[in-house]
Amino acid sequence: MEHRRSESLPGDIRPIHHELLRAFSHSNRAMLSRTRALGLKPGQPKVLEYVVDHEGCTQRAIADACVMDRSTTTSILARMEAEGLIARRSDEVDRRSSSVYLTDAGREAARRVLAICDEVDSLAWNGFTDEERSSLSDLLARVIDNLSHDEESL
Repeated sequence: MEHRRSESLPGDIRPIHHELLRAFSHSNRAMLSRTRALGLKPGQPKVLEYVVDHEGCTQRAIADACVMDRSTTTSILARMEAEGLIARRSDEVDRRSSSVYLTDAGREAARRVLAICDEVDSLAWNGFTDEERSSLSDLLARVIDNLSHDEESL
């Protein structure tokens, strides 16, 4: 049986879900190959990238911002705490909740991760004009919004 593309797409437009997957895969590999050299495990770089700008955030905020399920976030944070990258402090009002802070080692790791992010972003943006960058960012924000609304309805 012959596989056919969706009849609703013009010939020069590839399915967006596949293009997004390919872009993510290449970006993820570029990040992982560089952050692995720092001794970081998958998931840790994006947590460091988020926490450096949101010190004192909750685990839930990290999970939402990093698009990770809560159990994955819990295990990543436990490993990061054991490795001395973060510290968790109980909320004084709600002892069941804790806030996440970077340690000095975590702050240094975050600094290095941000430099790697800049490097990978530069590779991805190579040859794009400022206008194209802005347009793609806006378009991707719309795609993310469309897909996140669908998730909320499930």
